[in-house]
Amino acid sequence: MKSEEPLTCYRISKRYNMNVAKVYITMKKLVALGLVIPKKGRGGVEYRIVDEDLRRLALKLSTRVVTYEAWRSRAARRTRFRSGLSRVSIPPLGVPSRQMLIKPTRMPGELDSLARLARMRFDGKYRMSSNGTYDSV
Repeated sequence: MKSEEPLTCYRISKRYNMNVAKVYITMKKLVALGLVIPKKGRGGVEYRIVDEDLRRLALKLSTRVVTYEAWRSRAARRTRFRSGLSRVSIPPLGVPSRQMLIKPTRMPGELDSLARLARMRFDGKYRMSSNGTYDSV
């Protein structure tokens, strides 16, 4: 948190565009771990980081936290695209490539095994009666 004064969970959630309930849950966990101290304030329970070294680390890492709007902005998307993706070549539209012509094949005996399995399951559920109809077992 970049704030010098203690903050409530509500203010933290609004500042970083987070779910308030999740902030409350996380703060309870941090209090249980002894990393944050709760203190009764005017706006409710306010939280402060215990250790100054931990606070400096949190400040350093908070520069990496980005709001949803900033992450979704056109410039951010362009930057992510340029840093992580290479150009995708467009396939020619005239003749289909060899990869597109290859059809998936089955292993030898695969269809026979599937048919046998289906028959066993069917026979387990139904029996043929004397008049030629199937009845449930």
